[in-house]
Amino acid sequence: MGTITVRKFAISLDPKEIVDFTHDLEYFSTILSELGFETTGTYTFRYKDQECMMKTELQRSKDGYYLWAYVQAQDEHEYRLQEIADAFDAHVVDGSRRAPA
Repeated sequence: MGTITVRKFAISLDPKEIVDFTHDLEYFSTILSELGFETTGTYTFRYKDQECMMKTELQRSKDGYYLWAYVQAQDEHEYRLQEIADAFDAHVVDGSRRAPA
């Protein structure tokens, strides 16, 4: 998989821009674990199978955390991204769109 591009997405409560969650770390750990992600660091979780590798990363914000998803696969693995978003009652947002300053 080393030659496959890694794509960055955000899981956001707002479908049009990247916004943060106000939940604690345990909230994310529980949901991501239920989705088959393994904890690889305090703020990182990884999922891997024969088709793809996905990493989710929490980034601290003023009010909580931003949730990023990195996908390395032949396609964007939209169904897995949507599964993550659904678990958080949120949306998949293109990682290139930033929250307003």
